Amino acid sequence: MTSTSTPTGKLAAVTGGASGIGLASVERLHADGHGVIIIDRSMDAHEVAARLSTPELPVVAKIADLSSAEDIARVTAEIDEEFGGVDILVNNAGIHPKKPDGGHFPIEDITLDQWNLVMDVNMTATFLLSQWAMKAMTQKGWGRIVNVASRAGRMYMPISGAHYAASKAAVISFTRYLAGDCGPFGVTANTVAPGRIKTPLSDVSGLGSSQNLHEEFAKSVPLRRVGRSDELAAAVSFLASEDSSFITGSVVDVNGGIFG
Repeated sequence: MTSTSTPTGKLAAVTGGASGIGLASVERLHADGHGVIIIDRSMDAHEVAARLSTPELPVVAKIADLSSAEDIARVTAEIDEEFGGVDILVNNAGIHPKKPDGGHFPIEDITLDQWNLVMDVNMTATFLLSQWAMKAMTQKGWGRIVNVASRAGRMYMPISGAHYAASKAAVISFTRYLAGDCGPFGVTANTVAPGRIKTPLSDVSGLGSSQNLHEEFAKSVPLRRVGRSDELAAAVSFLASEDSSFITGSVVDVNGGIFG
């Protein structure tokens, strides 16, 4: 991991930053020289913040339930009051309901409550947080919004339910329109679409160890392995940087070549 070791003066917010891809993104953005706010429902966010934070580059934890519009309004108001908004937003938090055996989640088995919960966390939270963040970004004339979708939002994946796939396809489409609205103000919006990455979210019980499942999946990947969280975080880092200044509305597939 490359670190500038010099503060950039930029402040990033990462949802779902206490574990998995979110945690790797927090670590990478902090190493890039950004202050970071972790927005997560888990109290583990406080432990991550305490481990990474330095006087020069603070890391702050904010606990929030992103399925609740009221909780999102509360936490964004706190950030506005304390920091005046953010320069970088990574909408990473998401839920991916799975059947206990890891098999296909048929549409007929999805309840309305399950559908609404997935949409609330994966899409509505992304919309509300982007809408909030872009206000300060457009006023400053600079900003980066990176939304985490999925390969399931790009193509059919038997292990993904229609509710999850639909939410991630919506994230991709929403980001294109966000890029169009933000572009005239110097703000970019892009999507990263990971394939199979070793994270707690990709862990499935009931079919042997998760390691065996990863190894089986890897046979279909041109690079013959599944990805790591830090590899996804590297794409997030690039899209949050000055180097990506002429890239917006794009989808970056991080999947070892399985889709393309």
